[in-house]
Amino acid sequence: MINRSLKTFGNVEVSFLDRIVEVLSLLVLIGLWSLTYYFQHQSLDIVPEGYDFFSNPNEYWASRMTYSVPFVATILYVGLTLYNKRVQHGDFAVEINKENGPALSQINKRLWRWLKLNILLMFVVVEYFSFHTGSNAGSGISGWFIFVFPLLLFGPVIYFFVEFSKNQLK
Repeated sequence: MINRSLKTFGNVEVSFLDRIVEVLSLLVLIGLWSLTYYFQHQSLDIVPEGYDFFSNPNEYWASRMTYSVPFVATILYVGLTLYNKRVQHGDFAVEINKENGPALSQINKRLWRWLKLNILLMFVVVEYFSFHTGSNAGSGISGWFIFVFPLLLFGPVIYFFVEFSKNQLK
């Protein structure tokens, strides 16, 4: 449901829930970098230099690639944040009237905020389980997560699609 009590933040209207989602996204990104840093330094004690996590000799050593996941997540975070800040005129496949336009635009922005948070959460889970698998502390991502990934990704899409449809029919 759209929060009708919006406050202006720059040129973008942001509700309290939207601010919480933005702060959580930033905290998850910081947590991803911290988790990677922690496991990187912990892995120096577990895996001898010159070997990867699977005990194969490697001149590049797999740990040099561990920062690639948070780096890609940071690029994604910045890109989605910048995309969501730009004013979106005429991005809808249907004709929008002037009364519903702001509400539909707000739903679109909320969708991208939630997707950003959920995708960052997926990066954290992948990074966490990859370190545990590589250090023989686990056996990869759990089977139950095969249901959580689509839920995290498509849950907000379905919810905001329904919201968009309700507001479009008004």
